[in-house]
Amino acid sequence: MTAEGTITHESEIDRIFGPVVQAQTYRQLLYAFLSFPLGLAYFITMIVGLSVGIGTSILVIGLVILGLTFALARVYGHLERELAKALLGATFEPRPALPREWRAVIKDRRTWTMVMYLILRFPIGIAGFVGSMMMLASVPAMAAPLLYTEVPYWIGTERVVNFEESLLVSLFGCVFFLLAAHLVNGVALISRRLATALL
Repeated sequence: MTAEGTITHESEIDRIFGPVVQAQTYRQLLYAFLSFPLGLAYFITMIVGLSVGIGTSILVIGLVILGLTFALARVYGHLERELAKALLGATFEPRPALPREWRAVIKDRRTWTMVMYLILRFPIGIAGFVGSMMMLASVPAMAAPLLYTEVPYWIGTERVVNFEESLLVSLFGCVFFLLAAHLVNGVALISRRLATALL
């Protein structure tokens, strides 16, 4: 039992500022940075593959396209599981191997949950990418007191010309960095739960 007013590990201060000093935040930053290009690739592959495959499924070529789409979904799904384990700290329960026969693949629930995850990865990835860009963009602002004499900084339409103004820019950068860190961690939490549920 702690005395009233004592800052504990789970205190408000720790919850607010903790992400900045936690190594996991920066692993999740890397995951968020990769989210947009990977999510875009997954989204395009799944949407185009399913649309064309289902649309031409009365022909043999349609079934071939669906088969290739599901094969790519397996590859992407495996990649996402490994990324989630390495960068998000996700844990996955052992699951039976996916079926190989194409009719069983189409009927298998995991095939469709994997495809669903890959499609959802795009909008979630946009949020993660925005958060990662916010974090990276705030670093130069935080360094304003060291750089303002060499690099132009602006407050509105006025250029920063003294140390006091550079401190204001730095303060804004620190707040921006903190908010971005929470955004990145929030998106990572959603991504981890989604991955463990659907992959």
